[in-house]
Amino acid sequence: MVVSMIRQRRWRIQELLLAAALLVPTLAFCQSPADSSATQYPGSTNPPAQTQAPDAGSGPEQSQPNAAGGTQGLFARALNSASPLAGANGPLQWGWLSVRSVSFQQIFTNVTSDGPGAQSVTQDLQASELTAALVLSHAFGSSRQTHLAVQYTPSLFIVEGHVYTNALNQTAGLDTGFQFNPRWSLQISDRLNYLGSQRYFSGFSLDANYSQGTVAQNTFINGPGTVIYDTVGATFTYLWSPVTTVSFTPTFSYQAATGAVNSGQNLSAYYQGGRLNVSHSLSATQTIGISYSGQYGWYTNTSTTAGPQSSGLEQDALIRYGQQFGPSWQLSLGLGVTSNSGGYAQANFAANAAITKSFQRMDFALNYGRGHQFNGYVTSGSTDRVDLINTIHWSRRFMTSTSGAYFRTANGPGPGTSGTYATEQLSFALTRAFRLTGGIAYTKQTGDGVYVQGGKNRLATVGISWAPPADLPH
Repeated sequence: MVVSMIRQRRWRIQELLLAAALLVPTLAFCQSPADSSATQYPGSTNPPAQTQAPDAGSGPEQSQPNAAGGTQGLFARALNSASPLAGANGPLQWGWLSVRSVSFQQIFTNVTSDGPGAQSVTQDLQASELTAALVLSHAFGSSRQTHLAVQYTPSLFIVEGHVYTNALNQTAGLDTGFQFNPRWSLQISDRLNYLGSQRYFSGFSLDANYSQGTVAQNTFINGPGTVIYDTVGATFTYLWSPVTTVSFTPTFSYQAATGAVNSGQNLSAYYQGGRLNVSHSLSATQTIGISYSGQYGWYTNTSTTAGPQSSGLEQDALIRYGQQFGPSWQLSLGLGVTSNSGGYAQANFAANAAITKSFQRMDFALNYGRGHQFNGYVTSGSTDRVDLINTIHWSRRFMTSTSGAYFRTANGPGPGTSGTYATEQLSFALTRAFRLTGGIAYTKQTGDGVYVQGGKNRLATVGISWAPPADLPH
């Protein structure tokens, strides 16, 4: 017993020393003056949310945030965010490269796993997590209309005394934009997500930009199988008239997953397709438009229990309407059809609705979507999903945020998969850059018996984050 206690204390000391060693350079640099030559990049000045999961942009229709009204300009979207990537305004800036944020948190979790045909297993786990956001950003040309942005958010985990140096749960993004003339522009984007077997998600399921009325979803499904997802798109945008914009985006995507119960089972998918968007402004506060996305997916599945997934054409078509009721209240609605061809050809209604509202001391956003979107596991079926987030600014330093989400597979060849997520988080500003954070979260999910583990996860976190204020947009 004494030897065991000594070993546990030794592991705890090693965790603290490692965290201190990783954070010391940041603490030292924080005392130096900010680099005034930092790249000025248009975007939101909102601080990043705590511990975001990999970006949830999925199929062609989900690779950009849903807009509640109006068309969006040429910009690089921040990872796991509905906002444009803001310019750096901190001490960790070396030319094009900068460290935008660093966070450390201690995680306490109670996990109940429900295996197929087996009794439930409950265990308590602890982990330490160190996350950073690295950005390489530069604007070219005399008019600075050509942009390049490379983003990377690695995570380092210490679980039961073991350091996972391969940085499980990673997100990377590349965006470059070209403004050829006042009418034509091109933006190329790539999003790479890797979900490892250690998924301690404690962030918000939904992120919102209240000034632009955009929302973006984050995946919250727990492993322990691994999932990799990558999607590339090139958006050609044409200003048809001062009030009408047309864009077309060819896309290519790849997904792969290993079994949550049996790691020898694998599922992979290749997608080729594109999306078309037409937006027309009826007035300064009203927009209408149509959107269509179609992609053909080729699936290879070694499990007959969770499938087989059916190769075929996946389509989503929507008629959209956007209304801005004021500078801080925006609404978007979309209705249409979602369909699958192949072994289980069927059609159903598609929908999207988003509301964002910012009050004097409170922000609120709600989003519902039905169609083909990525929720953390590979499937050829469409899903229903609803998310909400509510943030209350109790004072200039202290705020709390409540986030909730629910999704289910609306149609598919295998067992129905669903998930429920809720979290309550608090944040206290020590300085303009440092914040104390804490929160609790609960996840309940129904798995497919192969790639998604069924069960419950109760989680608590406490930590500290560093993120200097971003440059104001020009």
